Amino acid sequence: LKLEDTDDEKKKKEELKSKFEGLCKVMKDILGDRVEKVVVSDRVVDSPCCLVTGEYGWTANMERIMKAQALRDSSMSSYMSSKKTMEINPENAIMEEL
Repeated sequence: LKLEDTDDEKKKKEELKSKFEGLCKVMKDILGDRVEKVVVSDRVVDSPCCLVTGEYGWTANMERIMKAQALRDSSMSSYMSSKKTMEINPENAIMEEL
């Protein structure tokens, strides 16, 4: 269920996005090719950040299962490991400190 944001909520999101833009760039530079992008999220509530797979990629559990398969070849690993997106929680104290 996706509810429409009010003007105040949209304004707050944009302010947080611009505030954490530098941190997102630094984190992306540090993580390099391990993540596709680092974004400010409104879905994360308790933890400082989380890794999510793409909408059409394999889940982390499916990747784990496929890695454990005995009869797999090395060509599987290229399309098996999906790019992850790191979502950071702008309202977490750890992220504010960074």
